[in-house]
Amino acid sequence: MDTSIVIIIIGLFIFWGHYLAGLFERKGIPDVLGLMLIGMLIGPIFHLIHPASFGKFGSLFSNLVLIFILFESGTDLKIDEVKASFRDSAAITTFGFLTTWVATVLLCTFFLDLPLLPSLFIGATLGGTSSAVVVGLVKKIGVQPRTSTTLIIESAESDIFTLAIPLSILTLMITGELAAYSVVSQFISSIIISLIMGIGGAFLWSFIINKIPALKKTKFSTPAFLLVIYGITEYLHFSGPLTALSFGIAIGNLEYFEPKLLEKYVPNQRIILPKAERSFFGQLVFLLRTFFFVFIGISIKIDRLDWLIWGAAITAVLFLVRIVLVKFVIRKNTPLLDKAVMSMMIPKGLGAAVIATLPLQQGNPYGEIIQAICFSVILFSTLYCVVLFFLVNQKLTLPIYGLIYGKDRPIDKEVN
Repeated sequence: MDTSIVIIIIGLFIFWGHYLAGLFERKGIPDVLGLMLIGMLIGPIFHLIHPASFGKFGSLFSNLVLIFILFESGTDLKIDEVKASFRDSAAITTFGFLTTWVATVLLCTFFLDLPLLPSLFIGATLGGTSSAVVVGLVKKIGVQPRTSTTLIIESAESDIFTLAIPLSILTLMITGELAAYSVVSQFISSIIISLIMGIGGAFLWSFIINKIPALKKTKFSTPAFLLVIYGITEYLHFSGPLTALSFGIAIGNLEYFEPKLLEKYVPNQRIILPKAERSFFGQLVFLLRTFFFVFIGISIKIDRLDWLIWGAAITAVLFLVRIVLVKFVIRKNTPLLDKAVMSMMIPKGLGAAVIATLPLQQGNPYGEIIQAICFSVILFSTLYCVVLFFLVNQKLTLPIYGLIYGKDRPIDKEVN
């Protein structure tokens, strides 16, 4: 495609993104859905743009979206809220991943007639949630800080599962060899190293900007440093997203993390991003997020209607499983609105999209159907999520959730 046409399309994307964002603010209609639909229109429906046209830039921009959204979310978190949400986030992440994995494996094995390993791979790939969707939506509705923190942390924590486990399964699919300890060791080491990189990076950056005050006046120094430590973490095959989140949390809560030994060298004050830098950063996140969802829409295959339908069916089952999970895992005194929002926040995104392409790249005979099913679930999980979110935000479906979870009690509204 001619470069000038591409530039025109990018400009139209930006205008469309601004319009949908404004519509989201005014009417509560999620912009994510419109962005994905426009991507499908110019991609698989009218064939104006093909995913291959983006080359490696599609993956690069998608990763930038994830990095900056997690960082932005981390800087907004208060450590007291993280402590209060740890029990809920750890429980819903672990059991959420396991129930999604098991349900998907059963569906793929018995209804799609796939062998066990491809089914295990699909289930593990779809076990997490999309930070780009979750963060954008929870900020638009009046849930408690602990609930929004739980969902944001879940979206980052689940990244560990959806990276380590599918990659280990893929190794077995390729070589036929998989030591049992490799999954556990990869999982634990990924958490530890990623947290060290994020929190340690926050200390280092605090030291640097206090030694070089001129950096405080720049518009993009802190995110630039984040890109460096994220890239190093990913290069070492650990979780860059968890590093981005922990870096953001530590930046905003240095007084909670700093050992006494470092007080002499690193001021234990949260680093406040200057207004100009935060504004510039917000606009960049907006542009990258717009591109990400359009790109996902462009990448959806609609020539295999049966795979799309199966993706929709699998997604519906996963949402039903999530409703049951929230009922048994989340505290009973959590407000009804919060439970309703938590029950729908399982959209799949970047992590699933990237991992789903690997078997096909490796020449696995089931690679095409694995990618197609995963992409279909990404589409429909986002679609279901934003539609359910809209209905709950308009208080249209809260009575239904009330029948499932029970009505609010006075004590519910006092929970912090």
